[in-house]
Amino acid sequence: MKLRLLDNSIRLRLNKVDLDTLYNDGEVWTVSQLGKTTFSYGVRSVEQGEMSVEMEDNRLQFRLNVDQIKEWHSSNKVGYSSVQENEDGSSLKLLIEKDFKCLTDRDEDESNNFENPNSTC
Repeated sequence: MKLRLLDNSIRLRLNKVDLDTLYNDGEVWTVSQLGKTTFSYGVRSVEQGEMSVEMEDNRLQFRLNVDQIKEWHSSNKVGYSSVQENEDGSSLKLLIEKDFKCLTDRDEDESNNFENPNSTC
């Protein structure tokens, strides 16, 4: 699972194993150790509602509707996006998507990534 933060936007990319875990277990998490602090981020399924995110106790949690997860897991759908309003009136852009293999070689294990739809005509 990969996390990207840019200004008021958060993008989360899941590989095949991550999406399978989310589909089968209802949640998927990863942990990063930052010095003495543990930071975790992931996705949890919810029965109803729009995609949203919250941060509490060094834990960034995306919430995605169980029906969206079922559709996402069984289709070629790339992902979901949403805009979440913050308490101060600003907006937070959310994007959760499948992690595709890069079209150029990189020194990174991409064996669990989805095939890039742009790799074939």
